[in-house]
Amino acid sequence: MSQGKKNFKQTTEKLFESKGHELLVFCFFLAVSFGFWLLQALNETLQREVSVRLELENVPPDVVIIDSLPSTLSVTLQNKGLTLARHSFSTLFRPNRLEIDFSKYETGKNDAEVYISNAEIQRMLGRIFVPSMKIQSFRPDTIRFAYNHGYSRMLPVKLVGKFKAQQQNYIQSIRIEPDSVKVFAPKAVLDTMKAVYSEDYVIEGLREPSNFGIPMRGQKLIKYEPSMVNVKVGVGYYTEKTVEVPVIGLNFPAEKKLRTFPAQVNITFRIESGRYNHISADDFVLATTYEELLENTESSKLLLQLKTVPEGVSNVRISPREVDYLIEQVATEDNER
Repeated sequence: MSQGKKNFKQTTEKLFESKGHELLVFCFFLAVSFGFWLLQALNETLQREVSVRLELENVPPDVVIIDSLPSTLSVTLQNKGLTLARHSFSTLFRPNRLEIDFSKYETGKNDAEVYISNAEIQRMLGRIFVPSMKIQSFRPDTIRFAYNHGYSRMLPVKLVGKFKAQQQNYIQSIRIEPDSVKVFAPKAVLDTMKAVYSEDYVIEGLREPSNFGIPMRGQKLIKYEPSMVNVKVGVGYYTEKTVEVPVIGLNFPAEKKLRTFPAQVNITFRIESGRYNHISADDFVLATTYEELLENTESSKLLLQLKTVPEGVSNVRISPREVDYLIEQVATEDNER
């Protein structure tokens, strides 16, 4: 006898032993009980929520749907369990779909907002379910859509929000693509619009160039194409630069001249990387006036101060901060005579 037949025989003998026999009896009655429960459940009246897809049909080519219908309705059905089970099985091959004929709601106006009432929805739903199916409720209980006959304008996009860079970085540039969008709206509304605005946003912690999709601010009876713009944010970094700047005297008499030791000092400052090559020593004025020196009777040193600092420069440091100086007598034509 082969090993397989031997194992089968041993298993069969064990099943028909006293404990194995009890297990078989238990399984039999369990299956019968489940069958009775299933039959009873299928015969009971139950409720089930199903999804019905909404579609707007027969829309003329010159009509633009501004506010669309909701994509689905959530419908609560009541019927025998068996009927509900059959319906669920049938939707595997043919999903629930409700077609709404646009032509029935055409108002003849250039633009309009259409509401479909609870009672009208109830009647339309009744046509897609079997007569015995009871519709208990549905959400939303009123549906709407809005349209116009192609009234549109191209309007510029305005961003409403903030981009913030990390401490060692800065926002270098912001570019919107596209910078204008096509706006569909009732003519009375469209005539008052000068620009379109984005949703509010705050984006922080930027440290490298980035792209962001920013949606337009949703408004009733207004549609945008596209409804979102791409915003390219350039991010630069701060760097330090040092230049040598001469110390000059202002308002000195013709026969007098300022001499400092050293004659030039280092100016170190923080600047945006994109402007590094645009700032030079000529953009700084490091000077003192003759009147200021006459008032400086308590020290033999001159405390240096910048008279002019270019825009965008920060964290300015002067080295050395103080210098020795003297007021030199200059030979003039009158003195030579």
